[in-house]
Amino acid sequence: MQNIWRIDKEKTKLTDDMVINAEKKLGVKLPSSYIELCKIQNGGYITYDAFPTSVPTGWADDHIGVDYIKGIDEEGILSNDYYIEEWELPKDILLICGDGHTWTAMDYRQTKEEPPIIYIDLEWRDDIFILELAPNFKTFLDGLFNYND
Repeated sequence: MQNIWRIDKEKTKLTDDMVINAEKKLGVKLPSSYIELCKIQNGGYITYDAFPTSVPTGWADDHIGVDYIKGIDEEGILSNDYYIEEWELPKDILLICGDGHTWTAMDYRQTKEEPPIIYIDLEWRDDIFILELAPNFKTFLDGLFNYND
């Protein structure tokens, strides 16, 4: 797996116990590609800033912004419940990037492992807009790119 992180020396090193405890607390199996990525650096800003979409979104006609990925810690995916409640998001998703109005998430609504990756926009349409971006986290990682106007 290639390193896509912008280096942040302040990040806590991910341990196997942290993964086990997170999976137990969240009640899901985290994708192995996500765990491997977080073992390089446990969350932070990434060297890419976009993921392509097949339909227009509130972000752009052909992509969404993705500038960081949450790690496996209290500031990362373990803060999920707070944001789900605060922004009235669907249950059984795991937020990996977002700003409150738009989110990128692992969608555990139909599975407990290898979830698809979805984009959620709370403001673009009258109702919540959800778009499947990739069938799994590895495909999502492989599709990230740098967008230049």
